[in-house]
Amino acid sequence: MFVLLILPLAGGCGKSPVALHYTGYNEQLPASGSRIAHAVVQSARAQIGKPYKWGGASPSEGFDCSGLVWWAYHRHGVKLPRVSWQQAEAGRPVHLSRISAGDIVFFRIPGQDKSLHTGIYSGEGSFFIHSPKSGHVVREESMDKAYWRKYYIGARRVL
Repeated sequence: MFVLLILPLAGGCGKSPVALHYTGYNEQLPASGSRIAHAVVQSARAQIGKPYKWGGASPSEGFDCSGLVWWAYHRHGVKLPRVSWQQAEAGRPVHLSRISAGDIVFFRIPGQDKSLHTGIYSGEGSFFIHSPKSGHVVREESMDKAYWRKYYIGARRVL
């Protein structure tokens, strides 16, 4: 069983240790979470091909990983922190076997100054949508790839 209590990390989008716990983000949302989750996934998917831009959080400028997640949720009225280490505190943890469309997935990539990489699980197979790194574009790819399996650290549900 996968259990993650404390993440000693910070996103290329932030720099402090993260204790995963429920912070109350979006606790007021109705049971229509699956409808919103589907809309969030569609919004993120529509950004495929947009360039990576560090600090970017819009289609016109491009996206970094947490900027894409923030933008996709924000455009559907869902409050979410902008940086990845804060996103890792939002909502509640979800076991890998129970993730569903719209859940935020997190990866700890070595050699990135304690960076936390994040994306949106698309709900189709084991795919997620993310903005990988400089020189690349937003894309959807399988979490079943050995690379992503190796660095996966958890998922959060904010709806």
